[in-house]
Amino acid sequence: MLSRFIRILLILWLSHASAISIAQSCSSITLASITNSGPYTYGTMNQNDGIRNGPDYGNATIYYPTNASGSLASVAIVPGFVSIQSSVAGWGPFLASHGIVTIIIDTNGLFDFPPARAAALVDALETVREENSRTASPLLGQLDINRQAVMGWSMGGGGAQLAASLDPSIKAVVALCPWLSVPSSSDLDHSVPTLILSGENDPVAAP
Repeated sequence: MLSRFIRILLILWLSHASAISIAQSCSSITLASITNSGPYTYGTMNQNDGIRNGPDYGNATIYYPTNASGSLASVAIVPGFVSIQSSVAGWGPFLASHGIVTIIIDTNGLFDFPPARAAALVDALETVREENSRTASPLLGQLDINRQAVMGWSMGGGGAQLAASLDPSIKAVVALCPWLSVPSSSDLDHSVPTLILSGENDPVAAP
């Protein structure tokens, strides 16, 4: 199942490149190439390393490619209800190995509902943006702050959908088995491309 998520996420990410870039990139894509780790080694940072401590989320870990060059895209990921970073931590090394800076956050409270998770994701994106100008950051000057996405699982996926309404500069949303209470139309009134992956037999976050 993870390989399917990875495949679709990378295809979604590529869709925001130019047509020429897509043609060049897709010609070499195989199932193995998009489910295996990428060509980059990765490092991690947290608040003890000087990254911003955002008020709308708890702890955070940034996974970043250590030997990539050029302007790097980024994604913020939040876990689901009563879950912590470790439940989605596998995405950090994988995405960083493919050149995508990834911040994975804890929520301020395990019982936070999707609106709080949406605010947490938007706050996490600000933390990544600040790494582009933080003098001591290994990402100084290496980030494309105009290419950011959000992602979440369960209530985190619901929060990812809502985050795009809070911050229209977000370029993509990936919602994994997302849970939302019945939203009003204004809650999801945005034009950000959104990928929703849902399990047909999921009794909690039903399709």
